[in-house]
This record gives sequence, structure tokens and C-alpha cells, in this order.
Amino acid sequence: MTNFNVVYKMATKEDRDGYYKEAKELGVAEKSRAEAGCHRYDFSFPAESDTTLFLWEQWETREHQAAHCKTEHFAALGKLKEKYGVETEISIADEA
Repeated sequence: MTNFNVVYKMATKEDRDGYYKEAKELGVAEKSRAEAGCHRYDFSFPAESDTTLFLWEQWETREHQAAHCKTEHFAALGKLKEKYGVETEISIADEA
């Protein structure tokens, strides 16, 4: 099992909220959870920041997550990141 912890940073609360709203409207989380090997795909808002959004992805293997990166909904997220000027930090941890 591999965990991908993604931190999205935006310039404003409005950008963060707009990004999340559009990602939700696209059904990105639901589509991702329906993919082979996906165990978790959950967005959350940190209490201490209005301009940050977290995403916890958990995949059976790194190969499953790599396949996810080739989907239409993943590409749509990339376009949203450009639209809202999102900076992304990713940490990856394999479970034993």
C-alpha cells in the first residue's frame, strides 16, 4: 500500500474554494475511488489555513496510482491547477 499526501497551496481562500468546488463538480474523488487499486481519495481543509487544501490518496501499488495519472479526471485537475494558480507538494510513503 502506498500513501500520497498532497498539499495544494493557493493565493486566496476564493481560489482554494473555487478549485475544490470545481473538482467536486467534476466528480474527481468519486471517479478516483472507483479505479482499480484505490483505497482512499479524500480531500480535507486544514483548520489553520484558508489557502491550503489536503488530499490523501492511498493506492494498492504505485503502478495503480501511475495509471490514475493517465485518466481524464486527472488531466482535468491539471487544468484546474493552472486556472487557480495552485502550487503542489507531494509526499509518498510505502507501507510495509
